[in-house]
Amino acid sequence: MAIQSIDLAATPVLLVEDDVVLSKLVATLLADAGYRSVTIANHDQIAGAIDRFDPRCVILDGEVGRTGRSRSWQDAAAIRRAHPTLPVLMFTADADALAEERAGISARSREAGFVGVVSKPFVVEEFLATLKGAVQAPPPASSDAIVVFPDPSGPSAAEWARIDFFTAAVHELKTPLATISGQMQLARKLMLKDPVRGRAAMELAFGQIERMTRLIAGVQDYLRLKTNGLSLEVVTFDLRDAVTQAIGRHEYEETARFRFDHSDDWTHVRADPERIAQILDNLLNNAVKYSAPGTPIEVALTTVGREAQVRVRDHGVGVPADECDRLFAPYYRTSRTRAIPGSGLGLHVSRRLTERHGGRLWLDNSSDAGSVFALALPLAD
Repeated sequence: MAIQSIDLAATPVLLVEDDVVLSKLVATLLADAGYRSVTIANHDQIAGAIDRFDPRCVILDGEVGRTGRSRSWQDAAAIRRAHPTLPVLMFTADADALAEERAGISARSREAGFVGVVSKPFVVEEFLATLKGAVQAPPPASSDAIVVFPDPSGPSAAEWARIDFFTAAVHELKTPLATISGQMQLARKLMLKDPVRGRAAMELAFGQIERMTRLIAGVQDYLRLKTNGLSLEVVTFDLRDAVTQAIGRHEYEETARFRFDHSDDWTHVRADPERIAQILDNLLNNAVKYSAPGTPIEVALTTVGREAQVRVRDHGVGVPADECDRLFAPYYRTSRTRAIPGSGLGLHVSRRLTERHGGRLWLDNSSDAGSVFALALPLAD
């Protein structure tokens, strides 16, 4: 939980948003408009944040659940039951959810009791006007009877699986788009009166464009793998050299973090070098991203039977035991990493790419002291 401003005279607003860059942008806009914003990423902390900070409004992003449904409906209903007079705004990139809420005729819409919606991407003036209207609006009516969702008469599990993927994909792509839009609007306002802040906003926008490019590439790989439309250019090469090069791409701190243990013998595999580099980059990037700066990262290359095995050990946040089995699902991110920017596609795509090579990718071990990921590829004949 991070307090974005300490101006106690300003109107307090609770922002629930797990994208760090977007939450910082919104916090800046709120501060400039005279609000005191408190940002949390974990939806399970909503009740505690409301009790502690007593906000005048909640801006609620929606987590996409594994059934394809957005959690924002349930969270809004829970807020309304506990705090009937506290206004809640829907903040989402889900066009269907926006349309349903604006229509206001569904049972879950009535139960949630949103007082307004803000779409991603957003226009700053419209966003602030919606928030002002929510803060100044009269208290919402009492909540309806509790309704269970999803409706068992609705779409089947198979249909929800498809909906889940596309809903998550749209959400992941529109989140950086919302940040780009907001930063560009902020830069336009600041360029003349505050050029330094204006340039900083432009740099953040460019960073989000790069993020969108990576997200789109991840979605493309996912769809190609799903439809068996991804081709491989298989050659024989030394996996030891590939790992060495991958470490070199991620070793950019003054003090070396990586230690690479391997034998002096060649370790030949038959695979697509570019795709194997993609898998290694994902594993090493995760090790860097999810562990504290300066902590060691140990990489080992061994031969076990007819397999070459690469293990990457970090000393980072680890994976909760009850989440390990979901780690390689598309768009899944653990509760310990949701506040760190990422798409949730890297491990899923890496595992599918590994399987296309006849290999394996798995979480070998994890605890509060860190994680070990293992990649196994068949040795060349």
